[in-house]
Amino acid sequence: MKLLNTKIKTKQDIKNYIDDLALNNMLYHFEDDAKDIVNFQDMPKETLDLLDLRSNEALSIDYNYSFEYMCELLEI
Repeated sequence: MKLLNTKIKTKQDIKNYIDDLALNNMLYHFEDDAKDIVNFQDMPKETLDLLDLRSNEALSIDYNYSFEYMCELLEI
């Protein structure tokens, strides 16, 4: 996932990041630590750290949009 190495700065970046997570079957609740996600336990620590970093960036830019877009993708 190349977007893990790309800092999130805009709402478009948030959308791209969430789209990339969805394509890789990696959507998760951004308020959780990636290391606590059962499906992620075999991932390298560096990947988990980047997931947390990028997710926190998304939430800090636009908390509501991050969750609303994720729910839209999941059709909740």
